[in-house]
Amino acid sequence: MSLSSFLLLSGLVHGFLGGVALAAPEPGGGDATEIAATVQRYYDGAKDLHTRFEQTLTTAMGSKKRASGELWLKKPGRMRWEYLKPEKKLMVADGQVLWVYEPEDEQAFKQELKSSNLPDSVSFLLGEGRLKDQFDVTLEKTPPAGLAQAGEVVLRLLPKRASSAYKSLLFVVEPKTGAVMGTVVFDQQGGQSQLRFAGTESNKGVDDGKFKFSPPSGTRIIKP
Repeated sequence: MSLSSFLLLSGLVHGFLGGVALAAPEPGGGDATEIAATVQRYYDGAKDLHTRFEQTLTTAMGSKKRASGELWLKKPGRMRWEYLKPEKKLMVADGQVLWVYEPEDEQAFKQELKSSNLPDSVSFLLGEGRLKDQFDVTLEKTPPAGLAQAGEVVLRLLPKRASSAYKSLLFVVEPKTGAVMGTVVFDQQGGQSQLRFAGTESNKGVDDGKFKFSPPSGTRIIKP
């Protein structure tokens, strides 16, 4: 995954932990707004989160690449992605700076999260913006086969303003609790990035040290 794609995905999936609000339910708003409101309440109450993830990247030609690892999040805007398979990779953000460390190549990418060239959706990590202002949220009545498990529903998010980075998004939601169990980002080239979460725990007191990173001696630093 490219650095820009990772930034986009991170901002969209985990903007809740930066204090972003989904659309509040309106009279006669239907199931989508009610489910969105439940999601909002769940993540409003989550100060930190730890989960395992499975990721599948699919190109427009249909080829797939899979990866897995663990994810830690903490308000405001801090995250740590540890890719364990098929190769190790570390992505750490402290709310100000994002590091992407590739130990096999002995290199690390460094990105200022407040940089003006970041996608709008990444600002969610900084507690800015509101999904209801930037997206139309509807219930996906015919989600892709195998995306949702029994009892789960799928929300489709369509940007109100066209973006060159992505076309649309799906959130797989457990409607009773509001927990997001998976996400899909569809890009403009016909590819997609899918995440599935498991073993999620919230408010367990994730240590601040999880979100600090210092590149090992000899690491080549790359700044976009």
